[in-house]
Amino acid sequence: MKIHLPYGKKGASVVVPEKNLLGVLRPEEFHASGTPEEILEKALWAPEGTKRLFDIVRGKKSKRTVAIAVDDHTRPCPTDKILPPLLDELYSAGVKDENILIIFATGSHRTTTKEEAERLLGKDIASRIKYVSNDSLGDDFTLIGTTKRGTPVKIKKAFYEADVKILTGDVEIHYFAGYGGGRKSVLPGVAKYDTIQDNYKRNFFDPNSRPAKLDGNPMYENMTEAARMAGVDFTINVVQDEKGAIVGAYSGDFDSVLKRGAALVEKMFKVRAKEKADIVITSANGAPHDIDLYQAYKALHLALGVVKDGGVVILLAECPDGAGNKNYEAWMRKYKTKEEMKAELDREFNIGGHKAYYNLLAIEKAAIFLMTAISREDVEKLYRFKYAKTPDEALQEAFRLKGKDAKVLVIPEGSTTLSAV
Repeated sequence: MKIHLPYGKKGASVVVPEKNLLGVLRPEEFHASGTPEEILEKALWAPEGTKRLFDIVRGKKSKRTVAIAVDDHTRPCPTDKILPPLLDELYSAGVKDENILIIFATGSHRTTTKEEAERLLGKDIASRIKYVSNDSLGDDFTLIGTTKRGTPVKIKKAFYEADVKILTGDVEIHYFAGYGGGRKSVLPGVAKYDTIQDNYKRNFFDPNSRPAKLDGNPMYENMTEAARMAGVDFTINVVQDEKGAIVGAYSGDFDSVLKRGAALVEKMFKVRAKEKADIVITSANGAPHDIDLYQAYKALHLALGVVKDGGVVILLAECPDGAGNKNYEAWMRKYKTKEEMKAELDREFNIGGHKAYYNLLAIEKAAIFLMTAISREDVEKLYRFKYAKTPDEALQEAFRLKGKDAKVLVIPEGSTTLSAV
C-alpha cells in the first residue's frame, strides 16, 4: 500500500507491504456545519461565558485600546481567517486600527519575521495594524502576581495594559499541556522567559502533565490561573481537520472555549490501534508543525506510545530551521546521558534542555530513523538518530532490524493524532 505522508510543504510517500500493515491511524472524518466564514461568525455571535465582543468593548469607559494575541509561525492556526470577522466586531463597536495591537504569542520561540507576519495575518492587516512579537527575553513585562503553585506571572505590558485583551488560536493535542489553545496564548504566549521556565520546572515532570488531559493536569491548571490573573476579556479558538479546514469555532471565556474545542479534537483525533507495532512510521504533520526539531518532536513523543519496546520509529520532519532552539542543540552537545540531563533539569529547569532529555528517552525506547533537511552528520552524531534518505529506505532497514514479518503502523498526522492501544 502506498501511503502519503506530510513533509514540509510538498509531502512524501511510503510503500508498506499489505501483509505487514497493522493499520493507518487517521483522524475521524468530521463534516463541518457551514463554511469557515459561517462557523466563525456563528461563534462570535454566540459566546460562552462572556458577553459578545461588541458589548464588552462598548462597556469600557476608557479609550478602548485592544491587544490581540495570535499564534506564531510554529502553529497552523488560520489567523488570517479569524481576524477579519473579529476586527469587524471591534470596528462596529467604534475601535480604530490605531488603537489595536496584534501580539504574536511566541512564548520562548524566536520573533516572527515580516514575511511570516504577512503570511499569518494577511498582507492587508499586516500593513495597517501594528504588530509585535512577545520576545520573552525583553524587559517590557509586568509582574501581576504569583500562582498558587508559586509561579511569578510576568506578562507583556502591552497586552496586560490594554483595555480589551483578546486571545485567538487553535485547539489541538499537546504532549504535556493536554491541549493547545485557550490559556496557552497567555502562558507561555505573552509571558516572560522566567515565568515560562518556572511553569515548566514546577509541572513538567508530573505524570499528569500528559497529552489530551486537562482535569488534574498541573501544567494546564497553572497556565489557567495565570491567564485568569491576566484578565483576558474574550477568546476565539478554532478546530481544524487533518487537511487544515476549519470544522469548529468557539468564543467567549478562554477556558470554556478550550474545553469545547478539546471535546471536538478528542472526538476527531484520538484513535486506537489494535496492538503495539514493531515499526511505526509517523510524520510531524508537515509545515508549519515540522519547521524545526523542537516542534517535530511532538510526533515522535506520541508515536512512542504505540511502538513496542526496542522497536523502530521512522519520523518525517523537514525542519528547515534545524533544532529551532539553541538550548536543545547545546544540551545534545554537552551531555551524554539522560541522567546527567535530569539532574541538571532538577537543579535549574532549562527550556530546550527538556527537549534534549526527551530526545534521549526516545532513543532508549526505540531505534529512531529521521528523514529531514538537517544534515546527516547532525542527525547521527548530534541527535543520535539514524538518518533516512527516504521513508522506503528507512522501512527496508527497519525490516532488517525487526524481521520480514514485522508489523507496521502508520500515523500520517503524528503531531496531532493521539494514538493508543
